[in-house]
Amino acid sequence: MKINVLIADDFPLIRNALVDAIGRDPDITVVGAATNGTEAVELTLQHRPDVVLLDVHMPDMSGLVALERIMEQAPDSRVVMLTATEKVDVFLEAIANGAAGYLNKRIGTSELVQAVITVHGGGSVISPDLAGSLLHEYSAHRRGKPGAVRPLLADREQEVLRLVALGHTDKEIGRTLYISPRTVQNHLTRIRHKTGLQRRSELARWAADHARI
Repeated sequence: MKINVLIADDFPLIRNALVDAIGRDPDITVVGAATNGTEAVELTLQHRPDVVLLDVHMPDMSGLVALERIMEQAPDSRVVMLTATEKVDVFLEAIANGAAGYLNKRIGTSELVQAVITVHGGGSVISPDLAGSLLHEYSAHRRGKPGAVRPLLADREQEVLRLVALGHTDKEIGRTLYISPRTVQNHLTRIRHKTGLQRRSELARWAADHARI
């Protein structure tokens, strides 16, 4: 079976180049090309692609917000973020929000195709030039250094954690943030994985001591 891929980038030249490069591979079919984040989400829900190649910076809705929407509404689609920036905080937020990969746009066609195949097979891909930064940040997080924890939490995770610290239930958090209780639970699962804590009371204390929420 061919791998169905959706591409999203607001620059026509880059978008068309990606479509052409990916479409040449006999094992890949490009099912859509989005011009912004909103369209990326809509086309993902329409086509249910195996892999989404999503630009980080787009108008109307950023790639990071689009990633979060896709993870909530089409969790079976694997998302690879494409970016020209090497900012670690953006990279960490993308991974925290469920991205299966984060690639610099300087990669070649063969590397991109291999990344699609790897992600479709259940693996993850990260540009080598960003891997060192990730290891540094994660090491700092594990040592409990001040200021090293907060960037590891996505914005929505910070909001969920803040409401947990205030004593809200999953349903109450969902109503406040306009997300489903299941999505709240998914965020809490990621937060627990990052902190190593399980009980809500422990998360509340951790928020006060480390995240300054």
